[in-house]
Amino acid sequence: MTPQAPVAAPVWDSRGWVMLGEQPVNGNVDKDRFNVGRYEGTFAKLTVVVLDSDLEMLDFKIVFGDKTEYNPKVSQLFRENQRTRVIDLPPSENVIKFIDFKYKNIRGGGRAKVQVWGFKTGAGAPLPPVKPPVAFNWDSTGWTKLGEREVNGNVDKDRIEVGRYEGKFSKLTVLVRDSDLEMIDLSVKFARGPEWHPTVSQYFRENQRTRVIDFPGDERVIKYIDFKYKNLAGGGRAKVEVWGFRTDAPPKPVVVSWDSKGWSMLGERTVNGSRPDKDKIQVSRAEGKFRRLTVVVLDSDLALLDMEIKFARGPVFRPEVKQDFREGSRTRVIDLPGDDRVIKWIEFKYKNLPGGGNAKVQVWAK
Repeated sequence: MTPQAPVAAPVWDSRGWVMLGEQPVNGNVDKDRFNVGRYEGTFAKLTVVVLDSDLEMLDFKIVFGDKTEYNPKVSQLFRENQRTRVIDLPPSENVIKFIDFKYKNIRGGGRAKVQVWGFKTGAGAPLPPVKPPVAFNWDSTGWTKLGEREVNGNVDKDRIEVGRYEGKFSKLTVLVRDSDLEMIDLSVKFARGPEWHPTVSQYFRENQRTRVIDFPGDERVIKYIDFKYKNLAGGGRAKVEVWGFRTDAPPKPVVVSWDSKGWSMLGERTVNGSRPDKDKIQVSRAEGKFRRLTVVVLDSDLALLDMEIKFARGPVFRPEVKQDFREGSRTRVIDLPGDDRVIKWIEFKYKNLPGGGNAKVQVWAK
């Protein structure tokens, strides 16, 4: 059997951290308890790492030896190889007795695995590691940095002045450094016309960026950009960088972080508009037989609504792939039913996500 494309390991510095346990997530909704105990020692911080598949965290409770409880707010979706923010525990001389989770696997994926890591305090605890700079996994060719601001306090407002001398731009993206951030509002004032408010209200992890935001209309001169945001509890002060894409810049290649060795591209289509779009990729018998598929999303974010695969023989196959995909991401590896199969066609129903451009979909098989 041909091995699946390797998945990159989580990018974080685990020096000084102790793994308190790990559990596979079973079924749609699962509850698990991590028993810790006195022999492990006391901890000042926790983080949770998600492996093998995507996961929705529903609830998370920490119980100490004196029976006090702490419920950090981590209810959200986590992608494979992502982790929670660093969670500062309330001051306590008591050890952690156990940690309760309620979570579920995401439809269409496999079984996620959850690891809990604690940072020790007290005698013999390691010194906090010096965090190495983390490179952003995106290609900044053709992008111009328009400015940066540090987020102060719970809710902060900032303005980045741009101006005519910078030139005209067609796109923006925002990078978050140093800590996690909640983006409450973002408005862009052009040299002409009203303010524009793209939809970017969400949480951002340290060293994460927004999607590529296409401007309305033609290329635009930016006057200023206003932010309303706040640092997340338990973290430090985030720094925000704004980058603009010049209209005269060369096309930006998107590097998808997976190993395509041994895979054949069966075709690609461009998704038109924000309304649901249907496309079909015809595959000739000469292409051969295949056992697996994966779909790569380029150029913009995409909502995949449905996917049908028609073989030379047998009924249509509908894999569970209904979800949102980020630019430069791909679906899981989809095992085709039965033995090697000749594919006649693959039909998609999808749509571009608001605020982005037109996504491109590639189908690869082996």
